Amino acid sequence: MTLTLVRLAFAGLRSRLLASALTILLCTAAAATIVLALEVGSTVRDPWQRTFAEANGAHVLANVASEADADKIASLPGVAERDEPIPNANAAVLGTTDRLQLAGQASAPHVNTAIPIDGAGRPADGIVLERSFADALGLTVGTTLRLATTGDPVALTVVGTAVSPSQPRYPRRNPGLAWVSRATLERVQPDTGRWRWTEAVRLSDPAAAPDFAVRAAGAVPPSTAAFETWQDQRDSALQEAAPTRLVLTTYTIVLLAVVFAVVAILVTARAGAQHREIGLLKAVGVTPRQITVVFALESAVLGLVAVVLGFAIGVLLAPRLAASSVATMVGSPTIAMNPWHLLVAACPVLIVLIGSAASSARRGTGFTVLQAIQSGSAAPASRSRLGRLVGRATLPVVLSLGLKDLVTRRHRATRLAGAIVVTGAAVVFALSMQANLDARAAGEVSDVPRELPVLVYTLDAVLLLITVTTLIAVALLSVRERVREYGVLKSVGLTPRQIASSLISAHVALAVVAVIVSIPVGIALYITVYGIAGGSSEDRVIASWWSLALVPIGTILLVALATSLPASLATRIPAAEALRYE
Repeated sequence: MTLTLVRLAFAGLRSRLLASALTILLCTAAAATIVLALEVGSTVRDPWQRTFAEANGAHVLANVASEADADKIASLPGVAERDEPIPNANAAVLGTTDRLQLAGQASAPHVNTAIPIDGAGRPADGIVLERSFADALGLTVGTTLRLATTGDPVALTVVGTAVSPSQPRYPRRNPGLAWVSRATLERVQPDTGRWRWTEAVRLSDPAAAPDFAVRAAGAVPPSTAAFETWQDQRDSALQEAAPTRLVLTTYTIVLLAVVFAVVAILVTARAGAQHREIGLLKAVGVTPRQITVVFALESAVLGLVAVVLGFAIGVLLAPRLAASSVATMVGSPTIAMNPWHLLVAACPVLIVLIGSAASSARRGTGFTVLQAIQSGSAAPASRSRLGRLVGRATLPVVLSLGLKDLVTRRHRATRLAGAIVVTGAAVVFALSMQANLDARAAGEVSDVPRELPVLVYTLDAVLLLITVTTLIAVALLSVRERVREYGVLKSVGLTPRQIASSLISAHVALAVVAVIVSIPVGIALYITVYGIAGGSSEDRVIASWWSLALVPIGTILLVALATSLPASLATRIPAAEALRYE
């Protein structure tokens, strides 16, 4: 019996290529976003570790109020290696709102050293900038930088750029970091009482860094010191991927919602097309549960194929999404390819996919053997209250005919509308995100990774492609189910243009209602994600009304284009042939 069910699950698969391709596309996109969210942080772990090793990174980095406090910390038990305390002070860059933390080096450090990237590694009479700060301001070696002081501005030549494992990307860590000589620091900030001191130590037991930080805090006056363990430094570097993971998680939920709606439509349509065959299977003893298994099995196999494809895509794209982290590290993000991520991606995708297929199959096959044998296809559900309301409304004949058919199959219409709502909400989310980025003051550096907007637009394009394909599939199903009705309509005088218009106008009307709902849903989604990301409500910007107005206009055009091909097919069927169709 198991082999029989497997054969039934994939019988006639070639006739369902569009539905199968759509299912695989949907599930591949959902799986890829899950894998990307999991992999994008892991891809920078190895580059950071290389950076830490090359810099002889500090297991504990202390920022204290005085040189004496720094010496106390360095003399604590457990310290294996230390450097002389390094004074630092903040300075503003003239002509900008940017600020720098200047580390005044008297000699070349041996712990937590700056790794040269371009130009000189030692500042001499100039300044070495942390690379992400230099990139953000467009500064290159040879550029002159003017710093504000208590007296006349100090002009310094950029002699090099470098990276440090303890410094995340600017402006996420603000102020930026730069290295100067002790003499230059005294020129910029001559008041040594306003200096802070950094002590970098390496421990004989790196795992004890958190405990050492606690002991070190007790050795200096309260609330005067800040400590950063090597674990904190690593977490700060990996935190660069947090906005990307949040966006990917949001779009994963969106895609899974679309998966549920679209798969339900496709499975219900298949059950309707195989109405008589299902009745014959029941007649020979196949139980309703086994029929449900047949539909779920096909969906599960398509889902497994999609998960493998999504895993491969996610693994390959993750290093590209983490490219912004390169500015603070040695080397490039690597391919992590954790096999567990394949399993983690498979679980939600298959659960949603199989759940949608099984629930739709149970609903679509709930008829008796006699009902199935008496009719070649499933009869539409009885007209709902909305269908009766459409029948009573004074609407153009063409629109009324299309809407009556659409609302008669209310589950399909509801799911299709849900897919449009979710897709429209994603577009509104992207528009609001772009409006927020555009609202930055002139010259202000964004802490949003460059890859993030591109990722959002790409995911929106995938959602639009899926929704348009779904519209085409649903319109084709509607044409196939109404072939005989189209023959009757032609015989009573309706023109091919009117028949095509009935199909297009009904779907456009449904899309208009759905997209109007999608605008507040998208705004609410953006506000929620913005709040989770730590954004302030005072700085939050929502997309302008005119850009939001483009969403319904674009939706109408897309829906009209997507349904025009199936509509033209409906007009080409001769009336006599349509009346004989079963």
